Order: sequence, then C-alpha cells, then structure tokens
Amino acid sequence: MKRISTIILLLAFAWAGLKAQMLPFRLPNGAGTFRLGIVVGDESRWLDECELEKTGDRTYMIKDTLLGKGKIRLATCLLTDTKGLLVEVSGSRLPENLSLCWAFGACNEDETLFGQGAAISPQACKDNVFSDELNAFTVYYGASMALRGIQGIAPIGSELRLSDAHQQASPLQLYHSGKKTDAPVISSLYSWDAKEKCYFCFYRQNAKADYNYFMLPELFERESKK
Repeated sequence: MKRISTIILLLAFAWAGLKAQMLPFRLPNGAGTFRLGIVVGDESRWLDECELEKTGDRTYMIKDTLLGKGKIRLATCLLTDTKGLLVEVSGSRLPENLSLCWAFGACNEDETLFGQGAAISPQACKDNVFSDELNAFTVYYGASMALRGIQGIAPIGSELRLSDAHQQASPLQLYHSGKKTDAPVISSLYSWDAKEKCYFCFYRQNAKADYNYFMLPELFERESKK
C-alpha cells in the first residue's frame, strides 16, 4: 500500500510540473524539450511566440496572424509506464499550405543548464547523440556508465534531420541550420493536412513499451482518461 501511494505521489508531482508550464514542453528530470512551430509559405513562428490560451489542465489553444482566422489546439497526456509525454495536435479553419516544424533535444539532468528562456537550451544539448529512422528517433545522453535513452515518434512523412540549437530565431532557421554544431537537436518539417489529428510521443526507453505511430491515437485516448 505504501509503495502504491508513493507511485501516485510521484505521478502527481510529474503532472504538476507539466501543468504549471507553458510552451515549449519540457519533460521531467531533464528528459528533453519539445518545441513546436508553424510554417506558412516562407514565414514561420514558434507556437510559444503565438497568442496562447490554456483552456484546461492539459489543453492549449493557439492563435496567430499566420493562421488567419484559424486555431490550433494542443492536448497533452502523461504516459504513466514510461514517464513520457504524448501531444495531440488538431485545428480548425487553418491555411491550406500550413506545415508543422518542430524540434526535440536538451536531454540533460543538469538543471543549471536550462536558464529561463523559451528556447531549447543549447548548453543542455551538448553530448546528446541521435539515431533516427523514418519518423522515429532515439536520443542517448548521460554518463557512459549510466547512459539513458529517450525515444520519439513523429507523424509519418516527417522529414527528420539534425540541426543547430544555437539557431532558433525561427523554426525554418533551425530546420535549415545544418548539423555541424556542438549543440545538436533533431528537427522536422511536416506538411500537415489540418483535417487530421497528428501526434508526437516522447518516452524513456522501457521494456514495457515499444510504440508505433499507428498506436498513438488509441494510446492517447486511453492515457488521457487516467
């Protein structure tokens, strides 16, 4: 009974940290930062720079001039078995030529490296090592004798590449920044059909979990009810 109470308390603290923050989303215990942006034509903007309304404990509504009269809705849930994060993205009345541009990185347990800015901390990206395949990737970080791994899944059709966390003035700048850097992040450009819901998933490597993209809608539905 005591063990169960401890687990519940730890999950509550994890959610408190997630619910208290705005964008970008930062996973607990230095397990990475997810930054999401929009691209319309040659213009791009991070969602944390847009007009943002927190509409619930786990939901956000985004408006911006790039979206015209449209809105983007973000809904999040905690993955209890893997200490991870699942994000559902949907929208209404959005431009037809809209793309999503996102980045993930800064896997580092040293809290002093993150600072107060909204961007992914370049200092926290040092020594992160990435392995990607199609729309999925793994980030390895930590001491060699205690190596940790974070796995990520993006929408099918995402074009993954390594980018330079020093160059985050806009999503497109980061995406085209190149991989020669001491602060690598993984970034992607995704041509989004706004009629669909799309999902992003980030979680610790765990023998209990091996997710694929097609599993994410059902996983989100199940976990969001907990």
